[in-house]
Parts: sequence; C-alpha cells; structure tokens
Amino acid sequence: MRTYVMQVATGRERQTLRMLDSVLGSACKAEFFAPRYRYRKKIKGAWEFVEELFTPGYVYCKTSMLDIDELAQQIKQVPAFTRVLAMDGKIIPLSADEERWLRALTGAGTSHVVDPSYGFVEGDRVTITDGPLMGFETQIKKLDRHKRLAYVEVHLMGRTKLIKVGAEIVRKA
Repeated sequence: MRTYVMQVATGRERQTLRMLDSVLGSACKAEFFAPRYRYRKKIKGAWEFVEELFTPGYVYCKTSMLDIDELAQQIKQVPAFTRVLAMDGKIIPLSADEERWLRALTGAGTSHVVDPSYGFVEGDRVTITDGPLMGFETQIKKLDRHKRLAYVEVHLMGRTKLIKVGAEIVRKA
C-alpha cells in the first residue's frame, strides 16, 4: 500500500471525502483521509482541544500501486474538484521517507490526527519530551507559544512546506 496526494478545493476537504465515499462506495480499494492536528485553544475563557487540517487543500489516498490508475479514473466521476498529483503525467506516491514521517506524526491508528507535543526551550534549542515531534526538533522552524503551535518544515511531493502542529512549551529556561 502506498500513499498518494490529491489536490481538492481548500475548505471543502470533508465534503470531498464524503463525496468520494458516496461515489466510489465500499467496493473501492482505497482509504481516503485528510490528516488533522490537535492543539489547545482558549475559547470563551476555557482551554479546549480543537482540530485543524494538517495540509489544507489536500486529501490523501492509501491504495496499492496497481489500483491507482483505475482509481484516478473513478475519482474523475466525483462532482468536486479533485486532482491526483502527478509529475510529468505520471501519478507518483509519497516517498518512503515522506510516508514514514506522516505515519510517525499521525501514529499507527486510522484516526490520522497529530496529537500535541510537549517540551521546553533552553536558549535557542527546543527539546520535545513527549509527543509525535520527539526526534523532529531540528525541523521546527518557529514556535508560537501563545497559540501553542509549532511550525515544522517538511518536504512533501518535492516541495518544502511549513506545517502547523500542536506544541505545548512547558517552560523556557
């Protein structure tokens, strides 16, 4: 099984997932998902966990390499903007490193949610003590302690992107 990326209309990811499910049905040999990240946000004076899309405008598809061309044709039947990303006309999956990175952040489950990480800052060095960002500290390019977010630099589909994930910085030394 490999993971492919589809571009969809930004803000319509959930509707597109529902349409894919209804048009392609349960006979489809693919799993479609839009990964999310969880972080704490102050709402009406109380801290609550909220979820946001990990990569807005994109939906992921996990299927075998043999089924992707047929699946791409079926996806064209969906009455929404969907485009399986390709390079030089050839549909390509995420690289093994990209898939490992995505699986490390979202966990092995099927929820595809990146939980918040916890850590501290000493000088200009970030140390993550718990959570999916452990071991990825060098990829953190910016911390927003007020919004409890970390901006992580990642290479996806041959491009470098800055992705937000939840990060609770417990203390600053």
